Amino acid sequence: MRLRWWIACLVLLLALACSLRGLGQAPSSQWISAIEIPSLRPFTVSFRLSNEGGAPLSDVSGTVTLSDQYGQVIEVYQIESIDVLPGGSRAIEARSRWDFQQPGMFLAEISLDLGAEGLISNLLGFRILPIPLPLEVPTVRPGEHLYTVFQEPVNWGLVRVSAPEAWNISHGRESVVVAVIDSGIDHSDAVPQLAGSMWVNPDEIAGNGIDDDRNGYVDDVHGWDFRDGDNSSLVGTTLHWHGTFVAGIIAARPGNVPIAGVAPGIRLMDVRFLDSNNQFMTSDWRTFAEAIDYAVDNGAQIINLSVYANSRPPSYFEEALRRAAGHGVVVVGISGNTGQVGVQYPGKYDSVCAVAATTENDLLAGFSTRGSEVALCAPGDNVTSFVPGGGTSTRSGTSFAAPHVSGVLALILSARSELSPAQALDVLVRSVIDLGPRGFDEEFGSGLVNALEALTGGG
Repeated sequence: MRLRWWIACLVLLLALACSLRGLGQAPSSQWISAIEIPSLRPFTVSFRLSNEGGAPLSDVSGTVTLSDQYGQVIEVYQIESIDVLPGGSRAIEARSRWDFQQPGMFLAEISLDLGAEGLISNLLGFRILPIPLPLEVPTVRPGEHLYTVFQEPVNWGLVRVSAPEAWNISHGRESVVVAVIDSGIDHSDAVPQLAGSMWVNPDEIAGNGIDDDRNGYVDDVHGWDFRDGDNSSLVGTTLHWHGTFVAGIIAARPGNVPIAGVAPGIRLMDVRFLDSNNQFMTSDWRTFAEAIDYAVDNGAQIINLSVYANSRPPSYFEEALRRAAGHGVVVVGISGNTGQVGVQYPGKYDSVCAVAATTENDLLAGFSTRGSEVALCAPGDNVTSFVPGGGTSTRSGTSFAAPHVSGVLALILSARSELSPAQALDVLVRSVIDLGPRGFDEEFGSGLVNALEALTGGG
């Protein structure tokens, strides 16, 4: 009798367990596993839901809650309904509508409503770090033990010219200097990602009021403002956004904002020429020539000239460009923004490498000027960079194609110090991606610049 009683109790307990979970387990956080952040654009969480119970899971709904390290909720978004059979599992991806690329430490909490089975949740602590430079000495940052995600560049042009891949070879050397003759660069603390990229005149003592290097310019530590006739674009007449935008495409360093230049390790010489409206007058040609001479005389290997004129410049300006070429300096200019045939000056000169603008689909941008003088093409439609004050903007123009080329040239000179700037340009031309009709054409020139190919197979 006693044995029968124990058997009856065991049968009853087994029946009860089967009725509750079909011989399964109570839901737990471990049912949610393999949590990852596959993308920050838009912010995306992936995970796997396993049904370790004995009954189907139907119409499971849930949320992903993104919080910062202080517990402040940043966003909550929905997970679409899920069905999982007993013993089965599902890979699930939940996407926000927004990009999220702020460096720091964060928490993603996945919460699922299993209906009658109750609620389960699991957490992923993670950190976001700035755009990586593979060759840079690693910096110890908070959260070393956390799952790590790196920012994704918001400028599609950076990726299209294969700059991130080229950084495995070089992201630029400080000895390579690109002069940006433009409307001035905001290199103040408001734009820290540019502040660290500025050329520093090694022979000038800042702020002593003396022309230490005897080049005719007092305290020209980062360059010269030819618009105001002083040593800084940050004082005097207001900066136009154009020069800062161009500088960011060339050499912005990774940081809080997910923007990096093509060659973030090189240095930028700030040679301001354009006024607060991003314009100059015909009476400014002599000053323009002086700005070119300044860049050449003070060690720039590359001059980025995202400037055009509506008429032919005077002969002395052309002579300044010839002097630059004679000193081995490559001047990168633009074809113009007329959308017609007829490259504009100074890009029309043989001594200038005129660049046309392409779209994200490798088409010629509708505004890009065509002509036999077009040498190369690069991204110039809807590209993103910095503006004065530290904000960002998305703009279009051949002005923004040229700095992609200047940046790739700077990478070549950084990786191959034995080359002259002119030889680096030859390497660049041999490594382009041919677009349009086979070979050279008046829309794309020799083709689209490619940093990786230039650093590995350009000859």
